[in-house]
Amino acid sequence: MEKKKRNRTIKVGESHLTQLLFSILFIAIFLLIMYVYFIINLRQDTNILYNSENYRFDATTLSEDNDLFIKDNWTFFPNLRTNDIRSYMSSIDYRKRPHAKNVTISENGWDNLGPNAEWENLVDGEVPEFRPFMNEGMRMVSGAYMATIKVSRATNTLYLDLGKLNGHAFIFCNGYPVGNTGDDTSFNIVPEYIGGYSSTAVQNRNDTIELIIIIYANEQTLHAGLNTTPALFHEKSNAILTTLPSAFLAAIAIMTVIAVIGGFLLRKTLSDPRSYTYFALSITSLFLYYVVNGNFLVLASPYRALMEFLFMTTSAIFGYCMITFLFTSYRTENGSKYGSLDCIIVSCAGIMILALAFLDSRLLSTSFKSTTLLIFVITITIMSVSKILLFYMDAPNSTIGLCTAISLFFTYFDMMFCNNLRSNCPLYAIFYLVALVSIMIYFVQRYLVQYSELKHSSEHLRLVVEEKTAHISMINRDLYNTNKKLLENEEARKNVMSNVSHDLRTPITAIRGYSELLLQSGSNLNEEQRSVYLQNIMKRSQQMERIVSDIVEISKMESSGFEFEFMDISMTELLDELYMLYSSDLRNGKKKLLLDLPDEDLLITKADPKRISRVFENLISNAINYTKEEAVIEIKAWRDNADKPFEEQKIHIEIKDNGIGIPPAELPHIFDRFYRAKNSGQNIKGTGLGLSIVKMIIDRHDAEINVESVLGEGTSFHVLMKPTY
Repeated sequence: MEKKKRNRTIKVGESHLTQLLFSILFIAIFLLIMYVYFIINLRQDTNILYNSENYRFDATTLSEDNDLFIKDNWTFFPNLRTNDIRSYMSSIDYRKRPHAKNVTISENGWDNLGPNAEWENLVDGEVPEFRPFMNEGMRMVSGAYMATIKVSRATNTLYLDLGKLNGHAFIFCNGYPVGNTGDDTSFNIVPEYIGGYSSTAVQNRNDTIELIIIIYANEQTLHAGLNTTPALFHEKSNAILTTLPSAFLAAIAIMTVIAVIGGFLLRKTLSDPRSYTYFALSITSLFLYYVVNGNFLVLASPYRALMEFLFMTTSAIFGYCMITFLFTSYRTENGSKYGSLDCIIVSCAGIMILALAFLDSRLLSTSFKSTTLLIFVITITIMSVSKILLFYMDAPNSTIGLCTAISLFFTYFDMMFCNNLRSNCPLYAIFYLVALVSIMIYFVQRYLVQYSELKHSSEHLRLVVEEKTAHISMINRDLYNTNKKLLENEEARKNVMSNVSHDLRTPITAIRGYSELLLQSGSNLNEEQRSVYLQNIMKRSQQMERIVSDIVEISKMESSGFEFEFMDISMTELLDELYMLYSSDLRNGKKKLLLDLPDEDLLITKADPKRISRVFENLISNAINYTKEEAVIEIKAWRDNADKPFEEQKIHIEIKDNGIGIPPAELPHIFDRFYRAKNSGQNIKGTGLGLSIVKMIIDRHDAEINVESVLGEGTSFHVLMKPTY
């Protein structure tokens, strides 16, 4: 059999268009959030007044509650070390030494001092080079950032936060060491380091805060120095910013553990458990990246850069594999031949990039880190989205896959450009936390729905089982009754065959006897005797015809091809014709036939004229046959509920006699085939099919027939039919 080719073009059905629009909306929301967060959480320069002649900022005009962000107009001294600070501070002319003024703090550290930087007091007009020195077996370089800020007398203590920096910072205020922060706690002068956020209290002295920030960095450190705008926070802001990172880390850690453990417990319910494995590896890598990047784990700058590169690359690889394995069952059902080959390619590419970084860590001191990661992330995002759009738009997890790919892209993008933030809670970490919470809510909601469906299905199954059990019991009961009825019918069939054969034999014998007499006697019979014999032959032949007609009639109505010819007829006219017919037959007897019909109501109903006439012929004939010599048979017809709405009206016909009646115990069986009442008498011959035929015809007319009888007093048959108008 020829296999169907899969449609590998983008479909734009209603559901697909909805998915695309949802993805575009998702991207727009991400962009809006990034923009708003960038505006709110960015360290923007406070633009306080700066006097370039005395290198002094004037913050006295600001409100006491204003936080200060100083990005521009720093003074930078290369090769300044902590043991030099006393001689520099005691020298009146320390600013006559080589330094750069109007320095701007940027993410490039002291590799780029900004467009407004001006070098002064240079020797031979050359910018001084950094002179490496040995510190605990490592070649280090150093530099110092200086700023003098005039504050109001009401300002007692401010808290200095340096944000991101590459290297280890030693902080001096008004010539005294007040704290340190950065890569390695082995440099501690004042051991007040707090992982993830480090603020240092600086005191107001004579309305002045003079800051010197000396940074030691490994010679191979990329962009050594301050990478974000330093800030001076008031006590309230500092308390918030000191608590927030730790609380945020705790929340992320708890959510990560819950997601990993919960996913492990629920992995068997997934179409492919490998998607959970890659999910767990991806979020673990993201969490470790946040721990390293947020400086919750203290590492030297080169090692921190290497670990960040490792965790971000592995998270991207595992994230791509997770998205791919979301569609395993769909690929299997649709016979896709692509499988996970692309995952192998992406993994190999990521491993090659990591191998280059580990073999030569100096690459991380160049643009290799940011450029390579950006290209890698954009490539796998395009691959993920394209693959879903081209091959998996009909898959159940297509929307989840698209959202995951988009979320991962913005998360990785923000990782690479999250410097200069006011608080140490980067947006990528917020994305990460929101994604974990959303995944948990999704799974909880999914399994609550599944539990509800299982509970409903269980209840439904219980009801179905009960219903089926009751149905089977009813079938068993019907089978028992049917079997019993078949046995009864078989017995009745034997009896009727006996009766039919007897009934047929009797007229045949009589016809044969009279015929022989006519032949043998010849001219010896007078006309009166001959006429009597011929009349008897006629009656016996009619008796035979009636017996055969009943059997043929019921056989016809039981056949599937037998159709009734319905039309509008007047029951008043039909009953009147039957009355005239049977009245003439009873003219010479003692039995009387009475008729009671409405004068102005034709009692129109929809019926088969021949069949419905057969019903009343049988009922009238039975009334005549099962009554005594002096009997009265009444035929009545009227409209029931004539004063009510048409839908509630009925045409009511009654055939009543004052004959022998039917025993009460036998009333339920009178419409059964081959059944004859025990008091019907031996002289009244019949097959027991007459009333069965009547019931079949009445049922086909969607009508009703009821019987009332008192033994020895008479019987009444009631037929109720729907009027046409």
